[in-house]
Amino acid sequence: MDFALFGGVRQPSVFIEVKGVGRAGSGDKQLFEYAFHQGVPICVLTDGREWSFYYPPGEGDYSQRRVQKLHLVERDENQLEETFRRYLQRERVRTGEARDAVDLDFRDLRSRREAQRSIPQAWQSLVGEPEELLVELLQDQTEAISGVRPSSTAVLAFLQSLSLTSSVEQPVAPKAVEASVRPSVPANLVMSSNTNNSSNSGSREVTFELFGETRTTNTAKSALVEILGEIAKRYPDRMLDIAHGARGKSRNHIARSPEEIYPKRPDLARAEEIFDGWLIGTNIANREKLRIIQAACNAVGLTLGKDVVIDFPNA
Repeated sequence: MDFALFGGVRQPSVFIEVKGVGRAGSGDKQLFEYAFHQGVPICVLTDGREWSFYYPPGEGDYSQRRVQKLHLVERDENQLEETFRRYLQRERVRTGEARDAVDLDFRDLRSRREAQRSIPQAWQSLVGEPEELLVELLQDQTEAISGVRPSSTAVLAFLQSLSLTSSVEQPVAPKAVEASVRPSVPANLVMSSNTNNSSNSGSREVTFELFGETRTTNTAKSALVEILGEIAKRYPDRMLDIAHGARGKSRNHIARSPEEIYPKRPDLARAEEIFDGWLIGTNIANREKLRIIQAACNAVGLTLGKDVVIDFPNA
């Protein structure tokens, strides 16, 4: 072994093997044999320009245990510095923080590979039994392009004709210390008004009138939540009627819990609170947003176009 970093203890913590320029891919087996016999948690293989960081205790072949690959010429200076400090800074090696970091990055990378392998199966599930939302979004986008809204039958036929002939098996190449800075994936319920998803039909501002007052929101989703919230505040005793009128073909759009809103597909749960524990499912197309507002107006005796004036994109 060319270099061993000890971090102040007798047991080596990092092995670094150096190859000639252009030969950085030829030393994996030798490097891992050394690490296996010594129980070293971090290995580095470099030709001076290209640096690969490995986690030997991990599962998989050599490439699957590589948590980071840097090229000194191609990467940003700050990214390079952050990565070298993350894995090789003496104090972090001495305290075990470097080992924890490489372990965390390896597990993160493994999870993302598994998620990537599941994409074809997820897509087949979506097009095999299309959700109402998927059909509506495709209808909306087609109408925006052609000016004519296709029938749901035509969209269903198209989706069911789709098939994937190749699987996604390409390894994920993380950016510098991506695993250390990426926030954890939220649970299947998102309760933040700043969260954007595909049901927003873009991030264009939406202007509307509510009880004679002109308002503007950043997204169609925010407008929906604000309008329903104001109606609920004025008519709190009519929430059951509003929820009943807002029901869709396959789900309750307004309810007390995400499970009630998405009984068949809780994995699609995206919801915002509108009033006193009542939630509105936001994973919906703009056309459905407008229908829900219409239903809320009908339930309390308001007039859409007078008391509430709004024009959603593609609705």
